[in-house]
Amino acid sequence: MAPRTSLVASGALVTILVLSCGGGLRPYLTPLPDAVVDTLAALPVDVIREIATLVTAEGLVIRISSPEEGYLETEWYDVGTAVPGDTPFTDPRRSTLLRFFADPEADEETRLSAEAVVRRTLDPSVPSRQGEMMAPPGHPGNEMLRRVLAALDSRFGPAR
Repeated sequence: MAPRTSLVASGALVTILVLSCGGGLRPYLTPLPDAVVDTLAALPVDVIREIATLVTAEGLVIRISSPEEGYLETEWYDVGTAVPGDTPFTDPRRSTLLRFFADPEADEETRLSAEAVVRRTLDPSVPSRQGEMMAPPGHPGNEMLRRVLAALDSRFGPAR
């Protein structure tokens, strides 16, 4: 029985090591310099879960959500036709994507950085992040972001 027990223990150890090594869902990105930043009186995991509910209510489709890592990103969304997903848009300024970075700030507080981005160009040779910029004021993507942020402030309240 000893060889079987040590084999099971070895398998469990390998599984734990694999699961504890990086490879999470949150991409290695920093928020854009002009991202909206707010501090909320809630834990990052709760903030991301609430954002998931709010963006879905806006008609957006979630591409990546990891409450444990404090990250949520939607699919691209055509604000002209209200079509979510990877539709090949012809006008880059009509498509928008929302991103949220929730990081612990203090006890039960979260520093939230939020982006509503549009594409600068449809040129496939430009790396995706370099082809993005914040949606300007008045853009429907910016308005969606403002509604989500207002609902978060209402739900959690600003940090002290």
